[in-house]
Amino acid sequence: MIKALNDILNRIKKIYVHPKTVKIASLIILTELMILPFSMTKMDLFNTSQKAVSLYPMTVLFSGFAQRGFNFFYASSLLLFLLPISFIIISVSLFQKKISSKVVYFSALIPISLYLAASVSGMNLFANTARWFYTLNGFTYFAFFTALVFHAFLIAHGIISIKRQNGSYMEYKRLLKEEEEKEEALRKRAADRIKKQKEKSLKNTPESIREENFSVEKLLKNSINSFKNRKKRSHIKIKITIVILFTILVILSTFIYTDLRNYNIMLTQNVNTTGKNQAEQVAAIYSFSDGLHAKISAFLEGIKKTNLSSPFPFQRVDIITTSNKTPVFLEEIDSSTVLPSFDVFSYTTEAGNVRSIPDEEKHITPEDAAHYITHFKNENTVSTPIYKAEKGTCIYIYPITFTRKEGQRLLGFSVVTYLKEILDRPYFQAKVFVFSISTVFFYASIIIVLFLADFIANPVIFLCGNIRKTANILSGMISSSAAVEAERLIFEENIKTHDEIKTLSIELKNIISLIRGILPYVSFHTIQNAEKNLSSKSTTRELCFLFTDIRGFTTMCENMQPREVINILNRYLDIETKIIFENGGDVDKYVGDEIMAFFSGPKKEINACKAAMEIRKAMRREQKAAAKEGSATISIGIGINSGPVVFGPVGSKTRKDFTSIGDTVNLAARLEGANKEYGSKSIISEAVYENLDDSFICRELDLVTVKGKTEPVRIFEILQPTEKQPIEAVNEIKKLFETGLFHYRKRKWKQAEKAFSECVEKHNDAPSKVFLKRIAHYQEFPPKNGWKGVFIMNVK
Repeated sequence: MIKALNDILNRIKKIYVHPKTVKIASLIILTELMILPFSMTKMDLFNTSQKAVSLYPMTVLFSGFAQRGFNFFYASSLLLFLLPISFIIISVSLFQKKISSKVVYFSALIPISLYLAASVSGMNLFANTARWFYTLNGFTYFAFFTALVFHAFLIAHGIISIKRQNGSYMEYKRLLKEEEEKEEALRKRAADRIKKQKEKSLKNTPESIREENFSVEKLLKNSINSFKNRKKRSHIKIKITIVILFTILVILSTFIYTDLRNYNIMLTQNVNTTGKNQAEQVAAIYSFSDGLHAKISAFLEGIKKTNLSSPFPFQRVDIITTSNKTPVFLEEIDSSTVLPSFDVFSYTTEAGNVRSIPDEEKHITPEDAAHYITHFKNENTVSTPIYKAEKGTCIYIYPITFTRKEGQRLLGFSVVTYLKEILDRPYFQAKVFVFSISTVFFYASIIIVLFLADFIANPVIFLCGNIRKTANILSGMISSSAAVEAERLIFEENIKTHDEIKTLSIELKNIISLIRGILPYVSFHTIQNAEKNLSSKSTTRELCFLFTDIRGFTTMCENMQPREVINILNRYLDIETKIIFENGGDVDKYVGDEIMAFFSGPKKEINACKAAMEIRKAMRREQKAAAKEGSATISIGIGINSGPVVFGPVGSKTRKDFTSIGDTVNLAARLEGANKEYGSKSIISEAVYENLDDSFICRELDLVTVKGKTEPVRIFEILQPTEKQPIEAVNEIKKLFETGLFHYRKRKWKQAEKAFSECVEKHNDAPSKVFLKRIAHYQEFPPKNGWKGVFIMNVK
């Protein structure tokens, strides 16, 4: 039931109903309730031919059936005049926008509630037998259930409106919707993969293997279904609602059962006592009066008058005697006794309607008499009536006797006849009252419990929403799908209660604050791989590494305070790091003023070189700003290499870091240091150079053997146009330098010296100066035979 109610609420949330549509529907329903009957008067249980009268909301007060005074039915009937008032208000609101939606809402809700109250009140007041419900006008049922359904709709609409005004609740629903969309996208992609696999298998595999592929397809579909179903979970609000309503239902059921059962037992005892005593009194009067007509008639007339005010009025009282002169004594009657026929209808309270009494009820057959005597002599049945199902009556019988020496002579029977509906009326009315009040209470309980469940569960739900939102931010940062900024990791502490949930929310906020503080000090690829549970695995990856180092930083900081040194260092490292992140890279570690960064993906070399050029451009801006301030300027060296590395956790059991090791990393570090040897800014390896596009201007710098290696590597420098050296000058530097390098490797010292000298004179090129020194050395000390122009670096 609760699940169905929640489904209804969820469907109402998804359906947008235009306000005018709701207003028009309200007007139609109000009109229907005003013109259709809402109740019916009591049934005349003694006169079945007389029909009850239907009651209408607008005329019930003038019908004479609503007793004036302080009673619920009269009050609720009086308040039914709010129906036309609400009709007018809602009609005006269709054309007058100044009437707020709240006024319209309550203009529909209040009269509908009062209408239902009047209907229930009328049912409790007038329903005196089950036939009342059978003969009730069908339009009355239609109007009642229309009002009930519309009332439930208005309540649901009100609950949803209150929820939508809560920003935390709407944020939580938005997060849930995003998750559902993500899951749906995953399922769709999985289904597409299955479809493609199926098409491929049907096209490429023989018929004998297709059945096996279908089995694989079925297995994959089952996996998708299990993935789909694993997200199904019960919600805390549903649990709270079910528990509370189940408890209320158990209590109500226990109350209804015990109360009605006890009332029925007590009522049955009273009815049986009244009926038995009535029959016994009639028999005693006949015996005491010795059959005198005057006394018996007077007594019957008296009980007939008092019957009108009795809670259990009888239908009639009869005295039936026998014309048989053979005496039969009550004490001697047993199963073998032959009883006479009791054929004298001596007395009855139906004086003027004797003819209406059926003939079979005017005498008692010997068989019935034997049954009555057996019923009378049995202690368990003596106080209970004999039910005549075909007549719908209950009769209480008592034998009429005259006292004689031989014993109690049986003359006949006193018979008190009650209509079954009359005897059942108090219990039936009690059932109607108890069930109607219990139903109203349970309906109200559902509404209250829905609010109560929100009150209890919303703090937990909002806390879950806040945690989910924070987790999504952290997950996005870990997966590199969002900007790597610790400041974005926030936790909204918006719980309004003052209980343990509030305390938990505060503690979670403190934890998130701690994580936000720690986050900048941990490399993100370490977090990413730790999150993938790769703490004990190493893998081989193709990465491009970029090393940067600030030249002369130690010397520059010799006369500075430590705090000032840290501020300057952080400023430069922040500039470089931001550029690296913006170009798709990540920082592996900081070593003093040095940065080790890496790039992955098909364009890793291009992204690394773009980052290098942007770093050099940013450093030139810093140099200009420092020159204006009169402070020391800095320069930076960059080395880039690409290739396979071993990636995995490195460290101890208590502290680990995910990093890369291998010749690729070492060479990138050596190339950064090689800038000192050549006076260059950005040196890249041949592996990087081969993967660049035409947007970069590179010159071959040398063929070197770095420290710790024996194999020579070809290195290049990325040339970057500036204001002082436009692109034409850069192209000329490239041409002159590579011409000089060509002659240099051919040992044509004069031609090489000419090209390098021209490059120095025109552009003050630092690498050309280095080669001029080498040429001067080799002119005096020529290299050995087999020399191929390889330069051996003995320093890092």
